[in-house]
Amino acid sequence: MSDAATYNWKDLTSFCTKVLLKNGLNFDHALIVAEHLVEANLRGVDSHGVSRLGVYVERLRRGLINTHPAFKARRDNGGTVLLDGDNGAGQAVAWEATRMVMERATDHGLAAVGVLNSNHCGMLAYYTRRMAQKGFIGVAMTSAPSVMAPWGGKKAYLGTNPFSISVPAREEEPIVFDMATSVVARGKIILAMKKKEPIPPTWATDAEGVPTTDPTEAFHGLVLPVGGPKGYGLSLMVDILSGVLTGACFGPYIGALYDEYHRTQG
Repeated sequence: MSDAATYNWKDLTSFCTKVLLKNGLNFDHALIVAEHLVEANLRGVDSHGVSRLGVYVERLRRGLINTHPAFKARRDNGGTVLLDGDNGAGQAVAWEATRMVMERATDHGLAAVGVLNSNHCGMLAYYTRRMAQKGFIGVAMTSAPSVMAPWGGKKAYLGTNPFSISVPAREEEPIVFDMATSVVARGKIILAMKKKEPIPPTWATDAEGVPTTDPTEAFHGLVLPVGGPKGYGLSLMVDILSGVLTGACFGPYIGALYDEYHRTQG
């Protein structure tokens, strides 16, 4: 018999907002993060939903997220901007980049905003879908903490490094594509670990590079790239565009969301 409970999404958003406010996040940013988490659950992406609230709170309590950041453009060339997130909540920084890129694309026809000094920004479809609803083709990608080995290796270097593309469809709902470059997002392994459920052997390996169905061993091991070397190649390109190009941390230099409570994510 399932012990799952059902909650009204508005009540859940209000609860998450209050928790984040209690832990120092300013109201606007708390609301953005809360709405983002609940929308991920509503979309069926539970790995990026309210289950993430606990780790955000832990990082807020430890002072690893700036609760009142001052966003600023490091470089501004009109159609391209490099945005410094001042170590703010990832969803709030990414939403500022989304707002900015739509504004610039309106003026220039095409625009790109790079981000540095941010944190875990959640489900990328949240941003690209809103761009598509406003009539833009939206593209978003992000590097992530290293949990994937280069193809043929056994030492983690790259992240799950997702990307999303959304396309407007006039009166219909936008076409929304959002994927990790690993077989699954690491959040699904964490969710299986919390539920004490096995995972498919194609998702991840243990610390020795052996495929495993144990989510705890997978959490301490490596995720596998989608499509083998193709997924590795996609992950590498996302890391270069999101990390190297912007001056943000990349590869193993990104702070781990769960494992490292002594440093910011960068």
